[in-house]
Amino acid sequence: MSLQEIEIKKIAGPFDLSEGPHWDDLNQVLYFVDLMAKTIHAYDPVTTKVTKAIINNGPVGFIIPAAGKKNTFIAGSGTDLVQVIWDPKFDNLNPDFKILTTVDVGKSNTRFNDGKVDSFGRLWAGTMGHIGNTFPPNQGSLYRFGADYVPNTIASSITISNGLAWSHDNKIFYFIDSPTYEVFAYDFDEETGDISNKKTIFNFIENGIPGIPDGMTIDKSGNLWIACYDGGMVIQINPNTSELMRQIEVPSKETTSVAFGGKNRDILYVTSARQKETENDKQPMAGCLFEIHGLGETGNPMMAVKI
Repeated sequence: MSLQEIEIKKIAGPFDLSEGPHWDDLNQVLYFVDLMAKTIHAYDPVTTKVTKAIINNGPVGFIIPAAGKKNTFIAGSGTDLVQVIWDPKFDNLNPDFKILTTVDVGKSNTRFNDGKVDSFGRLWAGTMGHIGNTFPPNQGSLYRFGADYVPNTIASSITISNGLAWSHDNKIFYFIDSPTYEVFAYDFDEETGDISNKKTIFNFIENGIPGIPDGMTIDKSGNLWIACYDGGMVIQINPNTSELMRQIEVPSKETTSVAFGGKNRDILYVTSARQKETENDKQPMAGCLFEIHGLGETGNPMMAVKI
């Protein structure tokens, strides 16, 4: 497929730090967050309307619908896992929420970052150290949550917990710790949810990719799509061969995450940030939400959290 057939559209924003896109197949809506603004958003492609709610608790790393519960969401807010009640058809500046559990107990200056749900409906979410504009190394962890919300520590000494994905046969778990410039693969036991045998499958520096790896998703062909923060692009890689398949420039240098959505799940939604003020003057679309058409790829349904 030629690049001329690919179309990138700005559909919302700008936001300061949009992240965590999640396509809701049931309601045909895209959810995402504006992380430091503590807001969760819903984008309806039919009406092109964007609504928001504010979680008055802490920075929001992700928002994912709860399975079988209308207008109920699970979010990572600060170091709290919270349940939010919100009708995404409307703005709500103070929705009802309750804290389900807290992670990183005994630590200070950490927060939730990225989160995804596996095929069993278990939530996986990671944390990171965050003090002002610095990110202290090895302060974060990766957690797995069952229906009882108890956090199980899957990995520790993580600096910026980011992209998560699973192979279609549920034998491999993919993960990103952004400052390593690497994408990791682990053996995955779908019954227990345990991971083992960590290995690097792609290195940004070795492949000349600008920026650092951020959010990630997987397409139906089993290839990974990765947002390149500070690199202004998304890339497609083959996780089995480590082949760099495609590089697609995005009109926002701080590209943060990706998710397939739309009626046929053939649109790649891309979130971005506008945190570097001096460069934003040259990037009028920094921080915007984009959709990429014409990739010739589709994604699988994104899972809701079983609670």
